[in-house]
Amino acid sequence: MVFHADPAYLEDIKPLQRYITSELNVRDIIFSSDESLSGVRYRAVADWSVLGRKLRKDLARVKNALPNVSSNDVKAYVDTGNIAVDGISLVAGDLTVQRYLELPPAAEGLYATHTDNDVVLRLDIQEHDDLLGERLARELTSRIQRLRKKAGLQATDDVDVFYSFEEGTGAELLSAMRVHAEIIEKTVRNVPADAKERKAGKELLIEEEQEVADVKFMLMLVRP
Repeated sequence: MVFHADPAYLEDIKPLQRYITSELNVRDIIFSSDESLSGVRYRAVADWSVLGRKLRKDLARVKNALPNVSSNDVKAYVDTGNIAVDGISLVAGDLTVQRYLELPPAAEGLYATHTDNDVVLRLDIQEHDDLLGERLARELTSRIQRLRKKAGLQATDDVDVFYSFEEGTGAELLSAMRVHAEIIEKTVRNVPADAKERKAGKELLIEEEQEVADVKFMLMLVRP
């Protein structure tokens, strides 16, 4: 989930959605400007060296009371530019406002959050088997694409792709190939096959050792 109070900001970053999903291996991104639905809260922090010159002897009072200022009061400060902390009036510029997400204890280990004060992110950090399979499939297609480039092939050039694993290895990657064959074929035009199925006499264009998810294997490109 990506939160920003300004819908125009979210529209500006939506074109990056495909890149984000690929890099983070996530399936869905929720863009929201709704604070209540997103669970966004507010807190205020201060540059005490700067504020100290203004408050002098009252600095300690503000410093002690500021952590207890409610989210609603800080939000009101954003809207009005005024807030009273332990009876001491502060105006716009005296405090820095941060937006953040406060996750319940039950969400510990399930989600991670981050903020730069304006943008708030929440990321599902659980491992999902189907997404892990998709990641492996994308990793494989990336290796094939690199190998095609290394062999000097054009996007329109047809080649057969073969793999060779050491005995007893590669089970997860092979499973990902079967389950997500459509993803692989859509990108590289065919699904890799076992090197044992390679027909004799076909020209080997390039062969190179690859590594995906700590598993090493051979990848070959062959003329059809």
